[in-house]
Amino acid sequence: MLRESATSRWAFLSPTYAEAATITLGPVDVLLFWQSDELVGVMPLQRASGWLGRMGMREPVGRHMTDYFGLLARPGLQLDWRSLLLKAGVPCLYFTHLDESQSAHGLKGDSPKSGLRTCIHPAGGEAHWEWLRTRDKKLVSDTERRERKLVTEHGPLLFEMQSTSPVLDLESLISLKNAQYRRTGHEGGALLDPANACLLSRLMASQDTNCQPRLSVLRCGEQVVAGHFGLQCGPLLHYWFPVYDNQFSAYSPGRILYRYILLAAPAHGITCIDRGEGDSPSKRDFANEEHLFFRGLVSSGVRGQILSFIQRLKWRFSA
Repeated sequence: MLRESATSRWAFLSPTYAEAATITLGPVDVLLFWQSDELVGVMPLQRASGWLGRMGMREPVGRHMTDYFGLLARPGLQLDWRSLLLKAGVPCLYFTHLDESQSAHGLKGDSPKSGLRTCIHPAGGEAHWEWLRTRDKKLVSDTERRERKLVTEHGPLLFEMQSTSPVLDLESLISLKNAQYRRTGHEGGALLDPANACLLSRLMASQDTNCQPRLSVLRCGEQVVAGHFGLQCGPLLHYWFPVYDNQFSAYSPGRILYRYILLAAPAHGITCIDRGEGDSPSKRDFANEEHLFFRGLVSSGVRGQILSFIQRLKWRFSA
């Protein structure tokens, strides 16, 4: 179903991702939807952390690590949240990252947020970069200028689309990302939680083409200037955890790394780079497609209404 899906082919709905989350974050529940004896829909869920989870609240698999949530389904399957939860015996569900395409199955949310993608030129990465030059000459020229300056001042660059030292480079990426969280005051940073870092390590061993790890690095000599850990699902690359060494910030190493990944992507079967939820100048730099993500808090039954009420109170008093 995942391979055949035209709208929901995301690594975060793959069995491999669910298995890795089960091992590192806790048990995953998989809702199965049947028509007669044919499996027509699948939705993986995970208990929320803390006592709300123990009382039955569910979230997407991977919780706030996950960039996409929804129903993997055959075309034409229609559901609504209340009946879905009632039939599954799930009292309450809080979700984010519900893609707008899920409305085709009757699943909707609120509080829309933008998501951005780079759909790569059919002629390849080099053609895309030249097309981008006609669209935003200043961005392209400035990125190339900063790359030349970085080489002049620190030596030749070495790019690896797939790291040849994955254990060391993943450790380095997690360390740099956590330093970034602390530097910017982002105390809720995902990889500050050791369990989430273990999830990346577990995924690193995957050989599933629907959940293929991509650990890309850009080096000057032995020094990692920038890196990215993402997941490739068929032709889609989830651009998940990019980071750079702050001592090189003047060279915009994140932009340089993205350029190298963009150029190399078609050779690895990638036709689209998905930046996930969020709108920022750095994400808009290379984006040429926009879509919407939604979130929601849905419930069924009295227990679900109570859990929903408590969750809303928690949000109100923590704001």
